[in-house]
This record gives sequence, structure tokens and C-alpha cells, in this order.
Amino acid sequence: MAKNSAQGASRRHWLLSWVGVTSLGWPLWSGAQPAGQRSRPKTPPVWTGFGLNGGAAQARYDLTREFVQQTRKLNLTDSKVFTPESKLTASLLAQQKPPLVQFKNSVEFGEDMLVGFAHDFETTVGARVEKDGENANTLLIFMSGVGLVMSFSQSTGWRIVSSFPFMLRFERPGGDLKNVRAKAVGFMGEAYKGYANAFVHFLGRFNKWDQGFSSNYFARLTKASIHPDAQAKLASYKIDQILNPELLGFSSSSAICDNLNIPLLPFQENDALAKRYAVKFNDDLAAQNEIAIPDADLKFEVVLRDLDKKIIHSTQRGVTIIRRTLVIRFFAIDEYANEKDKRFLNVLAASTHEDRTPLNSTEDDTPERDLVFFDRLLSRTLTNLLSGMAKRDAQTLAQAEVRLDAVAPAIPRLLELCAKTR
Repeated sequence: MAKNSAQGASRRHWLLSWVGVTSLGWPLWSGAQPAGQRSRPKTPPVWTGFGLNGGAAQARYDLTREFVQQTRKLNLTDSKVFTPESKLTASLLAQQKPPLVQFKNSVEFGEDMLVGFAHDFETTVGARVEKDGENANTLLIFMSGVGLVMSFSQSTGWRIVSSFPFMLRFERPGGDLKNVRAKAVGFMGEAYKGYANAFVHFLGRFNKWDQGFSSNYFARLTKASIHPDAQAKLASYKIDQILNPELLGFSSSSAICDNLNIPLLPFQENDALAKRYAVKFNDDLAAQNEIAIPDADLKFEVVLRDLDKKIIHSTQRGVTIIRRTLVIRFFAIDEYANEKDKRFLNVLAASTHEDRTPLNSTEDDTPERDLVFFDRLLSRTLTNLLSGMAKRDAQTLAQAEVRLDAVAPAIPRLLELCAKTR
């Protein structure tokens, strides 16, 4: 889960309400690529805190909204609602050696960079995942966030220097799976602890402030969509309300960042949320400003092309096999390409999983279980495809039903462009 804001005619911005602030010569295939530039801060970025992308009114934050109302008697608009999350993350950051951030009550504009933690997305589901035992019923909470490294100048204002999206899939025993939402709200405090640890882990990977940041070349997942054939099947499985373009986008953005090991501009599921990024600091620092999201130079698109579910009753084995398959189409786009079609990678990838249940049993054939296993197939397919290309590993690619020779012509270009984002 980042172009210099002065470059490109169509700057994008992103909306974020921050609360609880603690302080403050190319190959022939490419056109006129920008010369590599790096921004090299003298000190680690200053920790700013935790915030919500899009602000407190977003419906997708209902779990967090109920959690803070029940446990803190606060609304998401309260300036201190996320003080515990900011303090928890700060305490984890303070333990890192060498330091990833610094803690200051003020910043030197033009000198200091800032780093913050934005919450993007959350949802929950309860499903009978394991075959038996007391933990067979599982509660899952999906949380997607992005770490942001930002700079400020009087001429360009706030802008994203680097960012890294990541996703937490939090699992706990689900009990009788009654009132899943209420159970999820009860686990949100624990989930936020895992969320903070995930942020610190990815910050350690991508906040290479001492090496500098690419200041004029950025990558982003710009589109996540579902093909009509796949959409019809999602609806027939009754999971289309959760496994939707939003979840597909956040999950794919996290997978690209993780497996290609590149910073990635924040994914947004529609233009309405991609226009600006407003930051609320403490009163001593600033009131509210917009942060520019640079235009992406290396773009990715993902399409959920198809998925399938077949039920096979095997009397010989004494089991019922539920065979699920998921297919994606993945694009990589070079904005500086000379070709009319700037897509230099267009590949189909797929994964299949066999879920064995008691013969003729319908207990485990549920929409919730379908959702869990299709989500796992999505993660597995993206991981094998992306890491297989990054390592040029035929065996890993084969697990996504992709031949190395089919993608080999695009790999050098992909890796060279990825290197420019770091």
C-alpha cells in the first residue's frame, strides 16, 4: 500500500481525517522515462498518528464505530477517539532499532518528513472453516490500511513521498456463529493490536529513509473489477456483497506491494474518494491541509475473471469434495511506453482448492465458507503470480497455472520499472 505533485496535469488527492495525533538510457520498449530522482531526508520521518481514509462518515467503518462507542463512549469524529491506537503504534515504533521514526512536538517544514497510518477498509464474516473440533467455527475480520511517508514545501504543499498498503486477516474462534457482528466488535481491540504490528512490520520494509525515496516515479493499482460472468456466480453463491471490487482492490494492492516489494500509492475504489487527502493535525502544527497523490507511472489492473464451485460426492472415499477455482486477469501498464497499447503484461492466473467434507453433508456448504476459501484462493493466486515473476521461478508460477515462458518477455521490463519506484 508512493509523482512529484508539480509534475503531471491531473494531480489526484486523497481524503483522510487524522485524529489522535501524538505530535507531530532505457531499453527500446520504453519512451522518455523520467531521470531517477531521490529525496533523501537527513533524519527519520516524524510519527503523526492514526487516521481514517475518507473520514468518520464512511459506512465501511461500522465495526470500528461500534467498538469506540461501546468501549470509549466516543464518536469517530472525536479528536481523541484513536489516541489508544496512536499510542500503541508509537510504543511499538519506539522499540525499533535502528529507529524507523522520530517523535517531535513540531516539525521543520522543508526538512522533516512525516509518517502516518491510515485505515482504509474493514469487514467481517463468520464461517465453519475447520472440519471439526471446538475451533471449527471461525470469526474473520479483514482490515486494510496504508502507511504514508509525506513531505511539505511552501510551493507544492503536502505530498506523498512513499506509501505501502497492507491487509490484516484476523481470525479467532467464532463460537456458535450467532450475531457475528457483535462478536467481531468485541474482538476489535485485539484486532487493532495485530493491525499496529502489521503496520510496523511493513514500515520496516518500506521506510528506507536513510537510502532515500524515489521522488518522481510511482506505482499504483488503478483498477479492480469483476467480470460479469464472475459477478453472476458471486451473486448465486450469495457472497457478492463482501467479495466485491473494493475488497478485490485492497487485497490486490496489498499483494502487489508485498510480493513485488515496491511502495505503492493508495488504492481507491472510485474517483470520489481519490480526489484529496485532508489531514487533521494538532492545533500547534496545522489545522487541515490537502495531500497530493502523485500520478502513477507504473499502473496495475486486476480483474476477477471467473470462479467456479463443483460438488463431487465420492462414496468410495466417503467424502463430499467441494472444488473451488478462481481466475484473475492481471495487467501491468507503462505510462511512458511508445506503443499505443501501454499494457506490457496481460496474463491469466488461476488456483484451485479441494475442500473435503463428510459425505452428503450440507453443513459446510455455506456462503460464508465459500467466501473464506475464495478469498484464500485470491491471495494464493496473486502471491504465486507476483512472487513467481519477481523471482523468475517456474515452479511458483505453475502453482498459479502460469508458464514462465509465457511471461518471461515482460519480466525484465516489470522488474526494471519496479526498481524505479524504490
